[in-house]
Amino acid sequence: MNRKSLSAKLKPIVDSKAFNYTVLSVIIFSAILVGFSLNMPLDSPWYPTVNLLEGAILTIFCIEIITRIFAEEKPFNFFKDSWNLFDFAIVLACFIPLKDKAIYVLRLVRVIRTFRLFRAFPNIRPVVKGLIESISSVVFVALLLFVIIYIYTVIGVSLFNTADPEHFGSIWKGGFTMFQILTLENWNTIMVPANAAYPVGGPLYFISFIIIATMVIMNLFLGIIVGNMSKAMDKLNSPEQMKNYLDEDAMRERQLSTKLRKIEKQLSLLIKKKK
Repeated sequence: MNRKSLSAKLKPIVDSKAFNYTVLSVIIFSAILVGFSLNMPLDSPWYPTVNLLEGAILTIFCIEIITRIFAEEKPFNFFKDSWNLFDFAIVLACFIPLKDKAIYVLRLVRVIRTFRLFRAFPNIRPVVKGLIESISSVVFVALLLFVIIYIYTVIGVSLFNTADPEHFGSIWKGGFTMFQILTLENWNTIMVPANAAYPVGGPLYFISFIIIATMVIMNLFLGIIVGNMSKAMDKLNSPEQMKNYLDEDAMRERQLSTKLRKIEKQLSLLIKKKK
């Protein structure tokens, strides 16, 4: 069997709903199995069964990846898709040789396989793509946030280190305290000693930080991510994307027509030979 005929036979299988639903079911079962075996001791009677199931799941994933590779007309085309690379990397990670604390690393690798659900649900892809595209912009906003936290930390330690050494006794404690205030977690309790020492400066310090860092900077994060997700959704629903889908369908129809013509020719030759 030559390469093209193998690809022609495997491509309909890979594109079929039954194949993709089977892989999706295995991914979900794998995620449930990881949760079930999370705190399982090595001497548990279930441990051999779990190991056997894990081996079966990994085998299925390997078969899936190999099938997808050989379903392409050129195997290298498989690696041009970022989602294919993502799936390949996750499955490949399962074969990393482990020594010390292998069981914990193995559990981590197993649970990472759950990310393959992104492939099964195309509607999630714009969300993931929007998050990835937001990273470059978010880095600069995060740098701005870090500078603001650092400035307020230095001011807080300088002013409140004697009044509240628990939260502002050092630059590290002060930085952690500012991060806690950024999340609005228990900030009204933290500000009590500072307000007692500085009735005017204390409230002004905490309120200004919450307005700048929490209300302004954190909303910048959300704005960037939502904007990139919106762009990703627009691209997904764009006429160019729809054209690509239609072109793919037309190409599959042409391939199917070619196969049908070949079958008809073979049948006609068989009929002639019998006559």
